[in-house]
Amino acid sequence: FRQRYGIDEPFLLYVGRITPAKNVPELVDDFIRFRQTYREPLKLVLVGRATVDLPQHADVVPVGFVSEQDKFDAIAAATAVVIPSMYESLSMIALEAWLMETAVLVNGRSEVLKQQCRRSNGGLHYTNYAEFATGLRYLLQHADVCRRLGAQGRQFTQSIYNWDVIMEKYRDVIKAEF
Repeated sequence: FRQRYGIDEPFLLYVGRITPAKNVPELVDDFIRFRQTYREPLKLVLVGRATVDLPQHADVVPVGFVSEQDKFDAIAAATAVVIPSMYESLSMIALEAWLMETAVLVNGRSEVLKQQCRRSNGGLHYTNYAEFATGLRYLLQHADVCRRLGAQGRQFTQSIYNWDVIMEKYRDVIKAEF
């Protein structure tokens, strides 16, 4: 992924629709503000179709749609996956990130995302710019913790969202109905 898109720096990855409904404009604004304050190399890579105009900024890299392989390569190469949406129910990209042992940084104004992070211990959450900057800086400065969060996310995802567990839950529901 890095070779294909010419990304040498650490990067924060967003995957999904690049739209106000997913709170991406706030993410981009927060990221640019972060880059103005902290000078270490970092990119924000945006994967998906944009329905908003993105600012021209050297560290904001929209790559559009990518193949599934490129998506998973991007997740594996990312420092963390960011999920800025305030209205998520179950975040598939969080589960995919955790399966790749990549930590997440999620919008804590989404109660579901915040609880997923707490239950999995697979990432950090933020509710404002100061928390976003603190969380991102922490992940960048503590690679060992970042890797541990990703590994814990993987363990959580595999223990909750696997076919054996899901099928057992369905069997329990069916038994309770009859």
